[in-house]
Parts: sequence; C-alpha cells; structure tokens
Amino acid sequence: MPTKPPHRLAVFTTHPIQYQCPLWRRLNDDQGITTRVFFLSDFSARAYLDEQFGRAVEWNVSLLEGFEYEVLQHDRPTLLTFGSLSLARRLKTFSPDACLLNDYVPLFYWHALLACRMLGVPAILRTEATDADKRRPPILAAGRSLALRAFYGQISSFLAIGQNARNHYVRLGVKPERIGMSPYCIDTPLFERQRLAAVRGPLRREIGIPDHALVVLFSGKLIPKKDPGLVLGALERVTDIDGRPVHVVFMGDGELRIELEQRAERVGKDRIHFLGFRNQDEMGEVYANSDMLVLPSRFSETWGLVVNEAMQFGIPALVSDRVGCGPDLVEAGRTGWIFPEGNAIALGERIVATGRQLSEARQAVNAACRAKADAYSLERAMEGIRDAVGRVVSRGA
Repeated sequence: MPTKPPHRLAVFTTHPIQYQCPLWRRLNDDQGITTRVFFLSDFSARAYLDEQFGRAVEWNVSLLEGFEYEVLQHDRPTLLTFGSLSLARRLKTFSPDACLLNDYVPLFYWHALLACRMLGVPAILRTEATDADKRRPPILAAGRSLALRAFYGQISSFLAIGQNARNHYVRLGVKPERIGMSPYCIDTPLFERQRLAAVRGPLRREIGIPDHALVVLFSGKLIPKKDPGLVLGALERVTDIDGRPVHVVFMGDGELRIELEQRAERVGKDRIHFLGFRNQDEMGEVYANSDMLVLPSRFSETWGLVVNEAMQFGIPALVSDRVGCGPDLVEAGRTGWIFPEGNAIALGERIVATGRQLSEARQAVNAACRAKADAYSLERAMEGIRDAVGRVVSRGA
C-alpha cells in the first residue's frame, strides 16, 4: 500500500524567535508534515540591539537549524512592514497544503493571508491575541474588534495558546468547534537538560545568599510594563519568613536597572542581587537556585513564558492579574498565586504564603508545577498544529 505523502505547511512569522524556532524544528521532524518557514526578516539570527534590554543580544542557541526557511528581507521590520512582493510567488513554488500565521501584526501577516487566499490555501491562526492584557479606550477597542473580525473571517482554523486566546476568539464570533489547542511553550527539552544538570548551592554562595534563605526570582526585562520595582516594595515588608531570610534575584537588564540598584541600597542591598542578562543555556543554574518566581507585569503581558521556564524546574509562580498565562498555569495554592497588579502588600502576603508552603510541602509543590509545565510542552504545541493541519486539509480553504 503506497505511503501517504506528508502535508506541506508554510509558516509565516516576523523573525527567528528563540521560543518559536524549536517548534519549527519539531514540526519538521514530524513524518506527517513538511515545513517551510517564511521569515519577514532574519535580524535576530545575528547580534542585534535590544532596546528594552538596553544591550546587544546574540542568542547562543541555534535559531535557524533543523528546518527549511526563506528570508523575505534583512532589515528589521516595523508594524507597517508589508512584506516582499515576491511572497505569493515564493508560496506558490513551495505549494503548501496549509499555512500557519503567528499573529495579525505587522501588516506582513495581512499580506501573507492575502497570498494564501489568492492561491486557495487554507490558513491557520495561532497568536497571543487576548482582551485581558490592557485596558483600551472604547473607540480603539471597537476599531480593533472590527479589523480583527475582518481578518478572522478569512481564517480556516484557529489555535488557542491558552484560555485568554480562546475567549478572545469566541468574543469575536469564532465558533468553539473551530478552535483547537496548541499551548504556548518554551523549548522544553533544552530546559529539561538544564534542570537535570543544574546544581543548587554554588551560585548562592558565589553571590552571597545563605543556603537556608528563600530566593524570590524576577526574570525578564527591567522595564516599566513589567513593574520590577514592585518586588522591592514587597521585600520592604517581608524581610524573613519564619526565621528564613528572603533574598531577591533579578535576572535580566533594562532601563530601570540603575533606579532599582539605587533603591536596593535603601531596602537592603545585601538581600538584592542583580545578575544581568543571561542567555538561553545559562538560565537553568539561576532557576535551580530559586524558590519562587514573581512576574508583576502591569500591561501587555500576553503570556509570560518565564512562568513556563520556572515551572519546568518545579518553581511556583506569583503573577499579577494582568499576566496572560495566569488562568492556565497558576492554580492558587498549588502552583502559585495571582495577585492584583501594582499591589505590593498583596504580593508580600503571597510571598509569605508560598514560603511557608514550600517549608511544609516542597516536593508536592515542585511536582504540581512540573506537571503543569508538561501540559504546556513543545510536544503538545506541535500536536495541536498537526491536528489543525489535518482538519483544514480535509476541509479545504
């Protein structure tokens, strides 16, 4: 009996992203799918200036190996970048059975969708879109909804990365039966290797943290929307938990670093540690030496993949109610807590509650966090995309 040829999937995304490229590699390894990724730009595959980190960034993990790809331009794109005029021709040459779009901005994605429609290729949408990340003025919210209804009307199948994305699709008229699940994920094999190799203790001694201390980790860009200063506000109220000193570690860089360092002088600099930017394969050691993660973002945190990373290491997460992954990953008292954004008192209370919970049942907390991370793995994300491709190919555009 002849073997059924694999489906051909064209993936459209703006640039190589360290969290996405492992998924394209995994899709390409699947025997049922042949994948080609169309990057609007390849700027991130080289060293580039990340303005939010405030420094040059060059990822030390492979971004462009393990899958076929084409680059449409080499300049860094903007929201108004439309894409290459040769896009439809390139897509036709690949002759895909389905296309995967990863967002609706910049205009490049509208161009890609138009090319799909011209060629009669069904389009799948997997995006971070949510209605919960910020408060929009009514006129902007109405305009956004109108534009997205037009865009979504041309999509054959939808993939939700989590509950907020599903709710967003449904609000804009997408029928629930047309929505599959492809959870937002990190490179779980990479972080699992780091987890197994990491050692707890040496890093603490290197930066001056006692072995018995509780370590609160902030991982991310030190920028206003992530509100890292709230962690220091909580630390002013929580110096120790039942005799165990509380330390804060900032892993990341950005425009607020100097201000935070100055504030740390007043709060207690011996309990506050700044590690700066850490590359992908250097983060495991920091997670292994931490006890809980805090992500206090105030707006535009559509997901928060650092929570996935922490839970891969069995670390509970305390997130604000503006963090998109909260409804999916954070179970109150089990894998962490959700607190009101901007509320240092509530955050301090959750730090104390988590510290005591870890003292009483650390193994149970670690196991619950790792189980949650497993449900939002690279493999689950790949399976969701594969299922969506099968559905749209059977139906047609």
